Amino acid sequence: MLSLYNSLTKSKKMFKPINGSKVSMYTCGPTVYDHVHIGNLRSFITADLLQRVLRSVEGYDVDWILNITDVDDKMISKIKKNNPDEEPMQALGKMADTYTDMFISDIESVGIRRADIKKLPRATDHINSMQELIKRLLREKIAYISEGSVYFSLDAYKKTGKEYGVLVNLDYDPQQRVVDDQDQKNGVGDFALWKARKDDEPSWDFIWIDKNYPGRPGWHIECSAMSTEYLGNIFDIHTGGIDLKFPHHENEIAQCGGQQAKFFIHNEFLNVEGEKMSKSLGNVTTLNDMSDPLAFRLQVLQAHYRSHMDFSVDSLYAAKERLNNLRSYADSMTLAWPGQIPEQDNSGLTKKFLSEFEEALSDDLNTPAALASLNILEGKVYSQETLAALKVVEGILGIGLVDNRDLTSEERALITDYDNTRELKEYVKSDKIRKELIDKYSLSVSDTQFGPLVSRVRD
Repeated sequence: MLSLYNSLTKSKKMFKPINGSKVSMYTCGPTVYDHVHIGNLRSFITADLLQRVLRSVEGYDVDWILNITDVDDKMISKIKKNNPDEEPMQALGKMADTYTDMFISDIESVGIRRADIKKLPRATDHINSMQELIKRLLREKIAYISEGSVYFSLDAYKKTGKEYGVLVNLDYDPQQRVVDDQDQKNGVGDFALWKARKDDEPSWDFIWIDKNYPGRPGWHIECSAMSTEYLGNIFDIHTGGIDLKFPHHENEIAQCGGQQAKFFIHNEFLNVEGEKMSKSLGNVTTLNDMSDPLAFRLQVLQAHYRSHMDFSVDSLYAAKERLNNLRSYADSMTLAWPGQIPEQDNSGLTKKFLSEFEEALSDDLNTPAALASLNILEGKVYSQETLAALKVVEGILGIGLVDNRDLTSEERALITDYDNTRELKEYVKSDKIRKELIDKYSLSVSDTQFGPLVSRVRD
C-alpha cells in the first residue's frame, strides 16, 4: 500500500484513490518561452515516477494531465524583445509551438513516455474555462474589477471562513507577499485573475455584465481551470516543485473554493554546486549539456524527491558510470544464448530483491532505498527470473536499464570462436578475439560458470 507525504496535512498518509481503481493526477507544466532546465525536469521526473509506481506497483489506472503555460509575463516580455514588429498573438503562438516541441523532446529523452500523459492542455485553448471560473468568483464577490483587471480578494475569501495558507504557514506580512505586476489591487495580498489589455500584448475579449474587459489570464487561474476541467474538483494528486507551494498552489486552491486535490506532492529544489539554479547566477543547465540524459534521471532518483539534490558534473559522471554498470549486468542476461542461464533463481535472492524494491517505492517513493536493493542481485545472480525482475525495474524507474537489441550473426560467431579457443586453452587466440570484440563491436566478454557472458561497452 502506497504512502505519500501530503503537503496539505504535512504528514505521510496512505494513498487511496477517490474513484476506485482510477487515479486523477495533475502536474504543473512548463512555461514555454525557453528550454526547460534540469531543475524543472526534476519535478517532471518525480511526477513520472509517481505515475509509474501507481500503475506498475499499485495496479491503478492513471489519468495524468500535464499543462503547458503558453501565455504569461515572461513569454510576452520575450516576444516584445525578439518580435517587436510581429502581431503579438502570432508571435506568442510561434514561440509556444517551438518550445512545446522542445519540451516534449526533452521529457522523452529523460524517460517520460508521452503516451503516459493523457493530455498536455495549453492554456490558450482554455480561455473560456478560465473566464467561467473568474465569473463565478465575481458572482461570489470574492473577485473584483479594478481598471479593467480582475483580482482575487484575499480579505473577502477569508471572511467566508476558508483558510488561506493550507500549504504554508503565513503571517500575512505584506513584505512577504509576492507583489503583482499591476498596482490597482485593493489589498497587497490580492492577485490577478485577469489582466487588462496593453496595446502591444496578446489579448482576448472578456464580457462581464454587458461590458468587455479585454486582456489575458493571470498565471494562477490557468491551472485551476485546466485541472478541474479534466479531473474535476476534487481530484487525487497535484504535483509540482516546492517553489510552487506558494503562491501558485495556494492560489489555485483558493480559486477552486478551498479545495482542489486530495494530495499535494512537492519535490525539493535542485541545486548546482550548492546554489539554487538561476539564470541570474549563470548556472542554468539543460539537457543539451549531457551525453546521456537517462544518467541525469538516475541521478535524480538517487536522491529522495523531498531532499535537496546537488547537481555537479562529477555527480552526473558517477551516475552515468553506475547506470552503465547496471546496464552491463542486464546485458549479460539479455545477450545470453538460449538455455545458457537457468530459468529460475533457486537462491531466492530475486524474490527478496523485488520485495524490498517495491516496499521501498511504496514508502513515499524511497528511490535511494529501492536502488540500493539492486545490490542484492548485481553480479551475484544470473537467471531468466532475474532478467524479468530487471524488466520490472525498468518499467518503474525508466532509466534505460534493459537493452533488448540482439547480437548479430557475426558477433555470435565470434563469441562462439572465443568460447572454443578457451575450451582448447588457446589463450593467445582467445585474447585476440576478446580484443576484436571490444575494438570492433564494443562488446565485453566475461568468463563465468555459465560460459562467456557478453555486455555492451558504453561511453
